[in-house]
Amino acid sequence: MKGLGVILCCVLAVVPAHAGPGGFPGGVPGRFPSATAPPATCRRWCKTPENQAYCCETIFEPEAPVGTKPLDCPQVRPTCPRFHGPPVTCSSDYKCGGVDKCCFDRCLGEHVCKPPSFYSQFP
Repeated sequence: MKGLGVILCCVLAVVPAHAGPGGFPGGVPGRFPSATAPPATCRRWCKTPENQAYCCETIFEPEAPVGTKPLDCPQVRPTCPRFHGPPVTCSSDYKCGGVDKCCFDRCLGEHVCKPPSFYSQFP
């Protein structure tokens, strides 16, 4: 039984060393990485261009296939245009219709469905 206690102690000491502040990727001490979901309800984590993790799909959303479509996301825009309608949030390309890609949006601070960029396909 003493061996089990030593193993448990070592695991508890190693796990926080690999996690971000707050105990999980992108966390902030005493707060969750996203206002949308605490870690226990998050199914899928996405990253900003600055490599900060946030919850982009909760366990309360219907499960769907996860995958990446061909082509690339457009560049993350530096300024925000006026909005014409609510965007479709996503956690994977397969959550987007047609050829749209799941891409980070600087203005919204989360991943949304966007038309792909064709520029990176040509040298």
